[in-house]
Order: sequence, then C-alpha cells, then structure tokens
Amino acid sequence: MFQLENILTYVSANIQIIGIFIAIIGGLVATKLLNMKIEKDALKEKLIKINKEINFYNNKKIMDEEQLYEINRIDYINYIYEKVRQKDFRIEDYDTCNLTIEQRRKIVDEINEIFNNAIDIFKTEHSMDDIPNIIKQNHIAEGTIEYLLYEYVGKKTRKRKTNSLGMLDYTDIDFSNPQIAPLSDTLLERELINRIDKSDEFIEWKLIEKEDIESKLCALNNINVKNDIILFISITFFAIIFPQIILSIYPIFIKFKWLKYIFAIYNIVVFIISMFLMLLYIFKLFLDIKKEK
Repeated sequence: MFQLENILTYVSANIQIIGIFIAIIGGLVATKLLNMKIEKDALKEKLIKINKEINFYNNKKIMDEEQLYEINRIDYINYIYEKVRQKDFRIEDYDTCNLTIEQRRKIVDEINEIFNNAIDIFKTEHSMDDIPNIIKQNHIAEGTIEYLLYEYVGKKTRKRKTNSLGMLDYTDIDFSNPQIAPLSDTLLERELINRIDKSDEFIEWKLIEKEDIESKLCALNNINVKNDIILFISITFFAIIFPQIILSIYPIFIKFKWLKYIFAIYNIVVFIISMFLMLLYIFKLFLDIKKEK
C-alpha cells in the first residue's frame, strides 16, 4: 500500500473526491452570500419606501393638525377675548375648544399683548366713528384677529355721544358682539379629525412594519458566514492545494523514503476530517432549510 505509485494514485483520487465536494460547498457558500445580499438589498429598499411613506403621512398629519388648530384657535378667541381682562379670569374655568392648556395660554397671552397695544393707540379721545380710521392708520387689516380686538378696545374706550338732554345718544349704542368669521363648518372639522386619526393608524402600522424589517436586517447582519468561508478555504488549502504541491515534487520521496509514509498518513487524516466537515456542513444546511419551512 505504501509504495510510491499507490500513494500518488490515492492522493490524486482523494483530491478529486474532495474537489467535487469543495465545489459543492463553494457553490453553497456563494449562493448563501448572494441570497443574503439580495434579501438585504430588498429589505433596505423596502425600508426606504416605508420611511418615505411615514414622512409623507407625518407631513400630511401636521398640515391637518395646523388647519384644525387654526379653526379651534379662532373659535377660542371669539369665545374668550371678552373675558381675559376680568379680575377673576382663570383659563381653567372656561371651555377648552379642543385646545391644550399650553395652546390656550399662548392664545390668551397673544390677546393680552394685542389689547395692550390697542390701549396705547386708543389713549386719545375718540368716538365710535373714529375707530375704523384709527385702526386703518395703524395698518391693521380688516377681518383679522388684530382688527377684532382693536375694534373691541376702541369701543370700550371711546367717548360716548350724548344728546341735548345729556343722555346717551342712541346712535352711539353698540349692540354688536364682533367675532372673527369661523374658518369652517363642523363637517370639515370632523373630516380633519378623521384624517388625523387615519394618519395616526397608518403611521403606527408602518412603524410596526419598519420595526419588523429592521429586526430582519439585524438578523441578517448577525449571520456568521465567516465560519463557512474559513471551512471552504481551509479544506481547499490543506486537502487540495497543499497535496497538489507535494505531488509536484514527489521525486523527493525517492531520496527521503520516510516522507512518503508521513504524506500518506497526512492525506488519510485530512481526507477523513475534510469529508466529515463537509458532510456535516451540508447536513446543517439541510436542517436550516427544513427549519425555515
């Protein structure tokens, strides 16, 4: 068995057998890497699409919320502006108009600031007829919140007209309760609320989908292909390349006959280990595929 010719034949046969299996292993590793890349690219592309959808619906929701806030803001101003200068005024004692306490405080601060500016403007004596001109001279546009509040202050601080008997002139009596025209009806307000709720539901669903994709990407990144590559390279080198190099210098066995015994034992051991590892690898792949199904 340990004749040189038999050893060379045995080694050549082993190289061919291992070469077939290592080609299979190499193909499996390459396929695994390629599939991972394809799956990663598909997941990343899907993640980009989901992020775009989330951003779109977030922006849409913000626009609807701003429109709804403006409706509620005007309703609240119409409701509260006559009350903010009362001594016992407390924001908490009045209707919220679907606004948060922070939003209501901000609006009340805005009303008070406009009132203070209006009081400065109407310090001089003025009549009811003077109010529109004074407001116009201060470049306050008609139909705005500022105009409403300036007009209110002007009327409260005006000099009342009296008739010849010293009584209030009925033409100077103001029975109106000026208000800003509401931006919408109840139907539009309800529609905005429904759209915001739908946007919230869609965003929540997309966030769950995004989390699922991110967990899949994380799982793919944690797959250790390094061991597969090490196995492929190790068997290729120790069971194919190295024996092939030795075969190319086989005449050395004629001079050092003991080397052929070492080489023969080396090839037997490497062949057994290589075959065991390759069959084990293929078996593990089979189990993984079966588990996925």
